[in-house]
Amino acid sequence: MRPSIFERYMQTGVQVLLVTLIIWAGSELVKLGQQSVVLEERLTMQDLMLQEMRHELKSWGDTYYRTVDARRELDNLEGRINNLNSRVSELEGLR
Repeated sequence: MRPSIFERYMQTGVQVLLVTLIIWAGSELVKLGQQSVVLEERLTMQDLMLQEMRHELKSWGDTYYRTVDARRELDNLEGRINNLNSRVSELEGLR
C-alpha cells in the first residue's frame, strides 16, 4: 500500500524537524565546548596567579619581620630588662 500525500509530507516535516533539532543540539554542544575551554584557560591563569601570590607572600615572610615574632622578642627583651632592673635594685639596696 502506498502512503498518502499527507503522510509523505508529514514524514518529511518530521524528518526536517529532527534534522533541525540535531543541528541545533550540535551547535549548542560546540558552544558549550568553547565556553568550557575559555573557563579552563581562566582557571589555569588564576592558578598561576595564585601560585605567584603565594610565592610573593613567602618571600615577604622571609624579608619582613612578622608582628608575632617581633612581639615575642620584645617580650623577651622586656623580661630581661626587668630582671636586670631588679638585680640592680638589689645591689643598690646592699650598699
